[in-house]
Amino acid sequence: MSLGRGIDHWGTNPSDSIDAAVTAIESSVQDLLASDPAYWRTGQKKDLLQRLEKLQAQQAALKLRVLAAAADIVEETGAQDASGWMRTELLVDKTVARAQIKLAAGIAKYDLVAEGLAEGVVSLDKARVITKALDKVDNDPVASADDLTLAEKLMVDYATQLTANELRIVGNRILREIDPTRFEDAEAKVLLAEEERAQQKTALRVWDNHDGTIGFDGVLPTCAGMRPPSTS
Repeated sequence: MSLGRGIDHWGTNPSDSIDAAVTAIESSVQDLLASDPAYWRTGQKKDLLQRLEKLQAQQAALKLRVLAAAADIVEETGAQDASGWMRTELLVDKTVARAQIKLAAGIAKYDLVAEGLAEGVVSLDKARVITKALDKVDNDPVASADDLTLAEKLMVDYATQLTANELRIVGNRILREIDPTRFEDAEAKVLLAEEERAQQKTALRVWDNHDGTIGFDGVLPTCAGMRPPSTS
């Protein structure tokens, strides 16, 4: 349930309900912090770590929803943008704040990612990876709206099985997984066009220094210029 829908449920002034809910969370966290994990059973530690991982994702989902609807904060405070207010009031570096606001806007575009984060099955790190991969799909001239929909579903499914780094690797080849022939052919055409452009820019000028050496300058394709020297 989003905060927007929650306003309808709570009435025109939901502040009391929001405050009560946040106070209950704060109180529960303080109760846990007052307990020493050194005396907990192994099963309790494992259970808490698993549940905290899920709660972390859900807390991130809530924060991002609020950030996505923070235009009124900017208007009320006169800040240049939400990141400016976060820098002043929350002491969050602007670059970090802007990244969070960008992610909030990105997740708002993808319902399954937003739902996965809210359910705690997609972590914040994985949500970043997925939205970046999906934005790349969205900007791919070969990909269709159906490809984007399927890519989102696959990425969210993979998020329940893989780490964020493993998910990043999958995201780089998600289109080839959807339709290997179509997207491998498209990628090959892009590489070929890139090589042809590089060949057109290739130029080499050589001159004799008349001291037993020659001088040269020019432009070479990356594949040639970065080739390691022969050891033969």
